[in-house]
Parts: sequence; C-alpha cells; structure tokens
Amino acid sequence: MKKFSVVLITGVLAAVCFCPLSHAEETTAEVIHSTVYVNDMPKYFDAYNIDGNNYFKLRDIAYVVSSSEKQFEVTWNADKNAVEIISGKPYTAVGDEMQSGYFSSRKTAVPASSEVYLDNRKVSLTAYNIDGNNYFKLRDLGEALDFSVEWNGKINAIYIATMYGYVPADESGYELMRDTGAADTNITYAGNYGCVSPVQQFLYTDEGLAYAYEKDGMLEIVTPSKSLSVKMLHSKLGDVISDDDGNFYVVWGDGNKSDNTDTETIFISKYSAAGKPQKTVGFIGKSVMGDDGNTKIPFDAGSCSSAIGDGRLMVNYARTMYSGHQSNNVIGVNISDMSPVKWQNEWNIPYTSHSFNQSVIWDDDTDQFVYADQGDAYDRGFIITDDSGEKNIFHFYLQANADYNMYIVNTTFAQMGGLAKTDSGIAFVGASAKSISESAKSEPQNLFIQIFDPKKKLSESMFIGGEKRSGATSFDINDNQNKPLKNVTDYGVHWLTDYTDKNVVYPRVVSAGDRIAVMWNENSDGAVSAHYMVLSDSGEIITPATSIGSISLNSAEPPVYYDGKIYWASADNGIIRVLSLEI
Repeated sequence: MKKFSVVLITGVLAAVCFCPLSHAEETTAEVIHSTVYVNDMPKYFDAYNIDGNNYFKLRDIAYVVSSSEKQFEVTWNADKNAVEIISGKPYTAVGDEMQSGYFSSRKTAVPASSEVYLDNRKVSLTAYNIDGNNYFKLRDLGEALDFSVEWNGKINAIYIATMYGYVPADESGYELMRDTGAADTNITYAGNYGCVSPVQQFLYTDEGLAYAYEKDGMLEIVTPSKSLSVKMLHSKLGDVISDDDGNFYVVWGDGNKSDNTDTETIFISKYSAAGKPQKTVGFIGKSVMGDDGNTKIPFDAGSCSSAIGDGRLMVNYARTMYSGHQSNNVIGVNISDMSPVKWQNEWNIPYTSHSFNQSVIWDDDTDQFVYADQGDAYDRGFIITDDSGEKNIFHFYLQANADYNMYIVNTTFAQMGGLAKTDSGIAFVGASAKSISESAKSEPQNLFIQIFDPKKKLSESMFIGGEKRSGATSFDINDNQNKPLKNVTDYGVHWLTDYTDKNVVYPRVVSAGDRIAVMWNENSDGAVSAHYMVLSDSGEIITPATSIGSISLNSAEPPVYYDGKIYWASADNGIIRVLSLEI
C-alpha cells in the first residue's frame, strides 16, 4: 500500500528525532481526565499528565493499535536491559493491558532508566516510572511510530489515529486545523445528488493545494505560504478557485424569499493575492426557461464547479428556479475587469433539467469550456455540453409509468465523478449500475470512465476504447400510459471495477500529468473504505483499485495533483487535515 499522511507541501517531514530525558528528580503525575479516542473509538487508559504532557503505558498503546496500519510488538531484552519495539508486527498481549488505575488522581513519577530500541535502533523516548510501570510520552510514541496525536481542547479529547501520519504540534507550513467547525467532507453512501463541500480545495499557482472553509462569518483561505480571512459577503458558499497570478475568486449566493425574478442571488467576487477585495458581480441566473427559470436558490440539490480559461471564469452550478423546478445554470466573468460573460442568446446557456451534480473544465486543445451534468429528467443521463451542443453520453434507467413520481425519477442508479483533461481527450468518470433495465435497481454501482474527443458529434467514433452499454429505458417522466421503452446504447465505457456486493461511492477524478487519478469510497454493508486508482490518459489501468483504509476523503471536491502526488483537504469532527498520496 502506498504511504499517505498528513503532509507539508513545502517538503517531506523531517526525520524522526526524539526528546532525551531531562528530568532527574521526582515529579507529580496527575491522572488525565480527557476522553481518548483511538481511530474514533473511545478507549479507557491508565494514563497521566506530567508537566503538561500526556504519558501512556507502551503496552496499552501497542494493544489498541494492533491489527492497524501502525501496529507494533513490544518485548523485553534482559541482556540489554532494554525495551524492544518491532514496527509492523502484531502485538502479543500479556494480559494486563488497559487496566485502569484511576483510583488515585495524583502519584509520584521518577524518570525511567531502561533503554529503548525501535527496529534494532536505539532511540530516546521521554518516560517515567509510576508504581513500577513505565509511561511514555504519547507524542514521542506518535512520532516514533508515525501515528497521529491530536488534542481537541473544546471537548477535552485526545485523538490517536493510525491512518494518519504524525505532525509535530508546532510544525510550520500546513498544519492541523483545530476546531474549525467545518462539517465532515467524507460521504459514505451512494446518493443521487451532489453537494457543495464545506471545504473547498484548488491548485494555487506553483505552490500546491490551497483550501478554504467558513468559520464565524469569515471565509478562511489557506495556501502553502499564507492564511487569509475575508468576510462572508453572502450566506451560501459555492466555490473558491484562483488564477495564475494568485488572485482568488469566490462564488456565493443567497436564497431569495420573494418572487421578484430580477433579484441577484448568485455572485462572483475577486480578491487579490493578499486577500484585498477587488470587485463583486451579481447575477439573476437567467436560462432558456424565461423569468420563471431565473435562480431563486443557488446550489440547491446539487454542486458548484468553476474553471478558468482564455481569460474567463465559468461557473456550472445547481439551483432551484422560481418555477419551483431544479436545474443547472452557467454564469461567468472576464477576470481582467470582472465584466459578466454575455451569451449570444439564452439558448446558448448550458441547461439540464433536474441537474443534481455539475462539473466544468477548460479544454486548451479546443479552446472551449466543457460542462457535465447529472440530469434525471430532460435529458436523463450524464450530459456533456460544449460549443457543439449537448451530448447524452451515458443513460440512466427509467421504468415505464413513472407518472412524475419523484422517488422514481430522482433515483438514477448513478453518481457523477467529474471531468478531467488528458492528452487523449476529455475523461469523464462516474459510478453506475451496469444495466439499463430493471436490473439496475438491484445492481451495485461500479466505477467507469469514458474518454472522448469533444470536437466530434455523439457517436461510437467519439470515444477512445471501451465497450458498448445497451438497454431500454423510458424518456417520459410523466408517463402514466405504460408507454414502450426505447432502446439506447452508450459507447466507450471502460468499467474499472466489477463489484457484486458493494457500491462505489462518489468518485472524484483529477488529471495527473500524463495519467488520470481517481479516488472514491466503497460501501459494503455499512463498512466504508477509501480507494484510489491510476489510469493512463487513454483509460488503461496502471494502478488497480487500491485501499487506503478508513482515511477521510473530500467527496464533493476533486483532489489536486501537484509534483507527483494527489492532495486533498478533509474535515472530520471539525478538524481539517491536508493529506497526500504519492502516485
């Protein structure tokens, strides 16, 4: 399995070094009263605080992390008068682990004298002897064995996590963000709708991953070199990206409680690289549907995706219209002066009825923006829109006699992963039932990719490799006459997984140089694990589906590729971590 951890973009974490013992006399040890979580499960330790640091029995830690990514064995070497730690080996219990000693809140501690060897290498770990047992500084153990140690003062809790690597508490550059209040970013179920992530992430100039989140009425923006705070101008955050000069662009909006269709409800703001406001432009969100088709509630029942190309920033977002119906809409600005992009007419604005997930990228080969939508009505399928018009590249099954039953109509048996530019064309990634028939209702959703030439019209020749996917479906969500189903065929489908007992959940895709990287969760009877895969630019599998354990993903945002790694920022229990995976 590839190594992944909380990381610094500016460099690899320093080599492990340990604090030598500095105490020579007795000191007081206070029983800790914090809740201790090990991989999010509460555990009850006999542990003490000494001079502001927490100390745990080595065997207790070995016991609770055994069978994890960071398991280790503990033995006693009488010849060396030393403790030996063997990383990666299952722990052998001796029977007295995890016995609580909370009957006394204060005890005397003296420096421990035994030597410690880690994988036959002598190391110095701060340790004290209390009542004949040795207690080791928890952060020293985390650093030595590369597991995460976190403190949440808001709820008086200690977190030990074996799926994350150790980061020193005072490490410069990227660091663990505590008590951000950000909602969890990890989606663990196969749903029908996209959403706006509570943690936005994007590539920032030549530095790497940047991310943004809302806290206490401010938008906090973190790059590898700086942190900025800007006032939330509107209540709903849609997207945050930057241009090559380091300027930031924020898409946000407000729901309109009135029926005034000329009210601006969605906005694009520009900020300098230093976070200074430049200009904000508002939109009413026009569409081909007329005034009733203007945007009343932005980002409703879907996502928001932005891209920059040819001096323009274009935004593909979900919204509820004044008619009460839902669709996507596209707005844009010329980034030099923030003037709105003007369409030749409203029929040119990309529009998909009931679009519950959105994506957009700039294709510098064809000098055009390419949009993707997950539509469940007109059209029903994964819809690609570019300068040549709409293309339904992947169909969703709809039974006859749907009779406008939204439970039936909204269920698409598919999830959108998004678009990525490759040397071979445009890659579209998603997850879906394999059949276009009644079988789709009971089939697991598997991962697939289609790679196409956007210059071509919809046909088999538009796609690179893959196979046909044929079936029959209704095209009428209002049908109550049991109308015959119509035959359909999708082309160029590369199935990347073949699961029969679990679902692929919310795949995310990013172009990775001359390759394509995909990340997703798998859900098998409630057991969730994160996975990744690496493909060639034409869809061949280079690295097959590989588990990265219970790591938390950012399920509603594509990861960022930078300098041979993919990066993402995930929030879990209000704590944001920056993680990377070398591919």
